Amino acid sequence: MIQRKKRTTLLQFLIICLPLWLSAKFYAGLYHEEIQYYLAGILFIICCGLVVQMLLPRLPERPVLLTLFLIFCAIELVAWQYPGLFSGFTLSIDNRMVIGSHYSLNKIPYYGVGAFIAYFILRACRQS
Repeated sequence: MIQRKKRTTLLQFLIICLPLWLSAKFYAGLYHEEIQYYLAGILFIICCGLVVQMLLPRLPERPVLLTLFLIFCAIELVAWQYPGLFSGFTLSIDNRMVIGSHYSLNKIPYYGVGAFIAYFILRACRQS
């Protein structure tokens, strides 16, 4: 039997992870490129996993996170192969691009780390 996730616990984790992701995207200090691109990539896949689980709490963690990982990897691969394809797909906050500013194959391992961390977060949200 697949156990449901508690939406309140998912929301609490999202309230923690979403501001962390946004602050990583707006970081301007030492090693800002690594923080903005790679740490933010880890936090972004965690946030996406939490949102999907809030919308569909009965889905198991592994397929959700594997699907998100493959989608993010596919986006990076397609953007690498066809650089102009996603040029119009951006999301800006306060005149700073949050989504769509940088595509790189180097982000793929960080998406894997984010999915791995998100797996344990989503397992912690299971209803007992």
